[in-house]
Amino acid sequence: MNKALYKILLVDDDRFVLDMLVDLFHDEYTTFTAATGNEAIEVVRDNPDIAAVVMDIKMSGMDGITAARRIREFNPDIRIIFHTGYPGDYDEDEISEQEHPFDYIEKGESISKLTRSVYNAVESYHLLKDNRSMTEYARSMYKLIGKSEVMQNVYQRIRKVAPSDNKVMIFGETGTGKERVARAIHSNSPRRDKRMAVLSCHQKPHDLVEAELFGHVRGTFTNAYETREGLFEYANGGTVFLDEIGDLDITTQANLLRVLESGEFCKVGSPEIKHTNVRILCATHKDLEKLVKEGKFREDLYYRLKGIIITLPPLRERREDIPLLVEKFIDQFTIERSRPPKVFEQEVINFLINHDWPGNVRQLEDTVESLIDLTDSDIVFIEDVHDYFNCTQNVNNHNNGDRKSLRLRVDEFRRNCIIETLEETRGNVTKAARLLQIDRANLKKLLDRYKLNSGK
Repeated sequence: MNKALYKILLVDDDRFVLDMLVDLFHDEYTTFTAATGNEAIEVVRDNPDIAAVVMDIKMSGMDGITAARRIREFNPDIRIIFHTGYPGDYDEDEISEQEHPFDYIEKGESISKLTRSVYNAVESYHLLKDNRSMTEYARSMYKLIGKSEVMQNVYQRIRKVAPSDNKVMIFGETGTGKERVARAIHSNSPRRDKRMAVLSCHQKPHDLVEAELFGHVRGTFTNAYETREGLFEYANGGTVFLDEIGDLDITTQANLLRVLESGEFCKVGSPEIKHTNVRILCATHKDLEKLVKEGKFREDLYYRLKGIIITLPPLRERREDIPLLVEKFIDQFTIERSRPPKVFEQEVINFLINHDWPGNVRQLEDTVESLIDLTDSDIVFIEDVHDYFNCTQNVNNHNNGDRKSLRLRVDEFRRNCIIETLEETRGNVTKAARLLQIDRANLKKLLDRYKLNSGK
């Protein structure tokens, strides 16, 4: 780093000490000075990008602890290093517990300890700023959400590989967002103005995959009523993303290897050689090295495709990102679709953070959308979440259908629960609401929604 571009503030009411600190740091950093707590506050107010403050504690007028508290009102991220010549007058443990300084150093200790502390403070401050900047950049440029360290590593990886023409292999469990990463790489690459073609190889027959990749001529097989171009022709000059590459059958693997080695391919049913220039991105949730050892994946193709690896973490390993994701999905399903706003109470957010999410981000997205659809109140309560997951468990025991059928079944289960409870309470809505552990007004809305009559 160019440390001279980074700013620090040195605060001490002893001119000799202050001059010594300036001499110590001015070659490494842009230094500001203050002789009082009030001056220090003014300097930070006028220079919000100061990374660290070396703060004397015992000063005339406002002491350093009070000044540090005021400074953090302007910049809560600033790193404070208390630098005192009166250690016996202050309880270091108490200051550390109450003020949470970056460091506490006694005057007269080794110079190297102070310089190391300032270096670490400045590094820490700018790492935090860089991560926030990268998080916002990833949200706007990559359409990816997350501030966790593991996602910061993913963003850095995307930023580095996007400008190149290297092949990229994206590993990650189902639902972690592998296609989104592939699109981020393409949209930030020199090929961004060309097409990106996507093919999922998951559980597709060999003939269909070959026809989609290479195209086919009329009459080659049943229903081949016209000649069609494949993805390598369609995306020529751009990017081809092969999702779940581990499911590709061994015959198609050989034909794909030919494209990678020579850029040549033939449409299914045609001897004519065509040429393509595409960048290949792949993704899988499988262990390809294991498949190579088992003879299910060609070793030469594996090393051709491997290129640069990006590994996406499962959602359970970046739980701190869940509130950001929930916020994004709420906006997506309400504001962007001009629907009534919804608020998820904090207990709901805590529940979602602690859930294991075997389906990762995709499952979280489906859950947020379902809660918005199924909840009549403007607020999503923890009871709504328990209701949803209980219904989902019952449905999953009988059916593994698509998302639409799941919602219908959840709705049906909920309606039956209300009917059974009303029968138990002989139509008394207040008692039924109490048994169902929901607000009476919300139960009335559900009665109207399901066209259920109640006499009480």
